[in-house]
Amino acid sequence: MALVINKACLEDVDELLKLYFEVYGNEYPVKFGTDRQIMIDTIESDSFEWLVARDTGINKIVGSVVFELDRADRVGKVSALVVKLTHRGSGIATKLVDSTVDRLLKEGVVDSMYTTVRTISMGPQLIFIKSGFLSLGIFPNAHKLHDFETFTLFVKFREGVLETRKALRTHGKLAPIYAVLNNELAERNIPVASVTFDTAPELPEQNIDIKLECITAANHVRRLFLKTFTDPYDRFYPFHQPNTLIETPDGETQIWAHLSKGDGYCAIVNFGKPVSELRGVMRSLLRLLREQGVSYIEVLIGAKNIASIEVLIQSQFLPSAVYPAMMIFDGVPTDFVVMSRSVEPLSFKGITIDSSFKPYMDQYVELWKQMHLDTLQVFNDYE
Repeated sequence: MALVINKACLEDVDELLKLYFEVYGNEYPVKFGTDRQIMIDTIESDSFEWLVARDTGINKIVGSVVFELDRADRVGKVSALVVKLTHRGSGIATKLVDSTVDRLLKEGVVDSMYTTVRTISMGPQLIFIKSGFLSLGIFPNAHKLHDFETFTLFVKFREGVLETRKALRTHGKLAPIYAVLNNELAERNIPVASVTFDTAPELPEQNIDIKLECITAANHVRRLFLKTFTDPYDRFYPFHQPNTLIETPDGETQIWAHLSKGDGYCAIVNFGKPVSELRGVMRSLLRLLREQGVSYIEVLIGAKNIASIEVLIQSQFLPSAVYPAMMIFDGVPTDFVVMSRSVEPLSFKGITIDSSFKPYMDQYVELWKQMHLDTLQVFNDYE
């Protein structure tokens, strides 16, 4: 097989649409393989690199991958990786990923590259394991494709980035996931930053049923978000733009979210205020999201925000992934943690994961058991 890898061009769009449909059918939730205009815009944008692998013997595209580049926040993402069914097992995916990721990191275009990978088979995970990516967490029931699926998080860092992390104080419930992270870093001979764990502060009772409204005009919401938040830290949620605004009728409380109704996914991009000040809003927020068809909710939060993490935990969010040095803020590498909540029954039936993800799953399940089985103070009345 003679393989040629080049940047995608506009003439490739029709063939790429056929390739993604052939592999994923109608279940594929990523617009890069299903929306013609988005594909055209992506190919023409300098915020992306789209590579295709062509088998010159049959003159057909047999592999594709998109590299999303957030140059301002210095984070990259590997997306939409696909290989034609008849060409799997020939190393095409590795060839598409390896050299480009290493080049982008070495050139300093980004400080880290991440990807999320399905767990229906080991093949996709092995690609990133062999490419030197770190295993950093799991997202239970994150996307509804044929069924609700668990995804894994892989990250690869530019040389020297992790070595610059500083000592951190965080919430005690993050101790298990940081233990997993530190073990993995130690196995790679990467210096482990000192992390101390604090008890959560006592928070006043705020069991208030607050009326919330939902605005889903995506372009309007995005413009208003950019006008409201000018600080890069407030806007930080790589590759997630808000398309939904949830607010109280007086506009005093505003929560910015990215909703994907097709697969029941929701990321809270910004709460408008510190989460620690919104404890009384969470019950109403979660009920509204459920009404909008959301089955999985995700929050990316700085690991140092102990009081806000406590509010999320009290709202049945659990730490499912940790991303060290995800952002360099005021010259200091900042760790972020992904807090997630699934409204569907927790099930890992049928998933296949590399052994490096088993400790992340174990800590998540243990915290889930403590929350739902080991205490009588369980609340789940958002319906």
